[in-house]
Formats: sequence, C-alpha cells, structure tokens
Amino acid sequence: MNKTPDWDAKKSHYQSEDVVQKYDDRRFKGGLAGPKSERKWRMILKAVQGIPELGSDATVMDLPCGTGRFTARILEHGWNLINADISHPMLAKAREYTGAHGNYVGSARMNAEKLPFADGALDLVISIRFLMHVPKDVRIRIFCEYARVCKRYVVLDVRHKYCLNLWWKKFRKAMGLKVKVPEHRYNMRELDADLAEAGLRIRRKVWNWPPFSEKLVLLCEKV
Repeated sequence: MNKTPDWDAKKSHYQSEDVVQKYDDRRFKGGLAGPKSERKWRMILKAVQGIPELGSDATVMDLPCGTGRFTARILEHGWNLINADISHPMLAKAREYTGAHGNYVGSARMNAEKLPFADGALDLVISIRFLMHVPKDVRIRIFCEYARVCKRYVVLDVRHKYCLNLWWKKFRKAMGLKVKVPEHRYNMRELDADLAEAGLRIRRKVWNWPPFSEKLVLLCEKV
C-alpha cells in the first residue's frame, strides 16, 4: 500500500497556527504532559551519559523541535541548539522557550529528508516523537540524512513491539471493540536492519517502563 498521500497530509497538517496551538496545549501542557516530557528528557540524558564528544559545548539539532518541548531543557543543559521543523508555526512557538540563552544558535524550516548541512556538521541529532509517523521508505532516507550530518551520534525514539499495551489493543480489536491499533511497531531485527541501511548502529538502549510502554530511546552511532 502506498503511504505517501498520508505522509504528505501529515506534513501539511502542522502548517496551521491553530493546529499548532492545540497540539502544544494537548500534548505538552498540564496533566501528565509535563511529567511525560520530563521523563523523556531524562531518557535522552541517560542515552548520552558518559559520551565525551557530547559535553556541554556540543552543537545539537532538535528535529522536529515541534513547539519546543525540549528547547529550554537543551539550552539549560548547555548544548548549542539548532531548532528545526517543517512547520513555521511550530518553530515560532518553540522560540518562545529560548529565553535569553546565549547558546541558542537559531531555528530554520527543514525537511528531514534533505538537510541543509555539510557532512559531519553536527555533534548530535535528536529526533523524538516523529519516526512512528513516517513511512518506511521515507524513514530510511531520514536515517541516512541524520547519519550524514552528524559527526558520530544520533538520538532517536522509536515504538517497539515488546509491550503489553500493544497486545492489549490487538486483543480488544479482535473482540470487536473500536480500538486504534498502530500499523507498525519495530522488532529489534527490523530496527537493526533499517539503521544499518543508513550506516548506523545502536550503541545504547533506554527503555521506558518495560514491559508496559512501547517507547524506546536509542543512542545510535555511525558504523
């Protein structure tokens, strides 16, 4: 099945300022949203812990930065930050969280499939809550671009099959209940193969609440 129309629709969806504001309010403000973001940030830090090249002076690109979920955290950590997203309204919202930090390099509208950087220009690429929306062929192209523009390291989050929540959804759907079951979740063999095609390998895995959560943060490095 050709997924390109759905992918194009997703990219267009986030060009609206109204959509962006509702997204920010729903996903990352109030309730459990704050703790979820903080937990994901701790997972990112755990993924890069002890890597000398990723010290406080590293230059980091957050793509897609969205509405700035991690902007303040990255800047307070000391990293030099480039925010990137395909949506101008998303970038504008994220700039509200930059404050007066001198290590904020700037932001730019970018397509992850073709990045405007020289080979090895960035110390780290961070890509969170994105890849599960992307069709496989596009995902490989994005992995290749991440590998090309980083000096060595990429931090990704993916969704995997090794969780009770996914199987509970499938069971409920089999019982005739109206449940949205994800079309694709990675097993480790598929994940290793997709990354290898882009010249990347997994150096560290950080699991979120196993076996209940399907979220996994990876530190990947160039082969």
